[in-house]
Amino acid sequence: MRVDMQKNITKAVFAAKRMFAQLVYDFQSLEGMPFTFPEVQTFLQGITVGGHRISDHDKLRQQQLAWEKLISLVEQGIFTLSEKTACELEQIVAKDEAIMPGIIRDGAVTVSSGDFTYHPPAFHELPELLARSFRNAQDDTVFVCDRGYGLALDFAYHQFHWEGNKRTGTLMMNGLFMNSGVLPCSVPAKRLQEYNTLLMEFYRTGGYQPLMAFYRDCHQQTYADWKMAYPEEKTGPW
Repeated sequence: MRVDMQKNITKAVFAAKRMFAQLVYDFQSLEGMPFTFPEVQTFLQGITVGGHRISDHDKLRQQQLAWEKLISLVEQGIFTLSEKTACELEQIVAKDEAIMPGIIRDGAVTVSSGDFTYHPPAFHELPELLARSFRNAQDDTVFVCDRGYGLALDFAYHQFHWEGNKRTGTLMMNGLFMNSGVLPCSVPAKRLQEYNTLLMEFYRTGGYQPLMAFYRDCHQQTYADWKMAYPEEKTGPW
């Protein structure tokens, strides 16, 4: 690995650590968990937050552990875009939620909202769909940020696991990003309603572009917050 790329990776991991409380807060908000940002900050300092069920604390702890695991994999240089890594991360985020955490689902699931029910691909299609998702994510002729957003959306759309697909996709996206020297990206809790509206339309139509644009806007705001230029396709992220 070139020295300059290793420096970029180190910077991206540094940013993830500095953003850690926000990343965990946004992450748990995806699942409608009840913690405020100050409560997440307090929890990450090892202090019990009053007024919440033990099960909520346990679930928040798993989200913390998942992000810590991802950062550790990147720091050690062993993060891979692979089924093994995805299952390892999903087993953490969906502990006590999934029927069988840590595996690619082997049965049918649905996603419902109001009068609409989305039926993801049949389980026997998933191995090839997952392999295709990883091939696309590694196609370096495509802009790395677009590859990451697409990977996250593949996990949401295909529902590779019994539970935790949006979160696992987010982690895999950010593993790709940090491994490429790109700042982390998450769905801000304050934009959750917008995200959910776009997500249900995504399930209805299968059209990636509206959510790709949403992710790009969120990511660009992160770069603005860090007073850095959003990556350009040919010049690299830093």
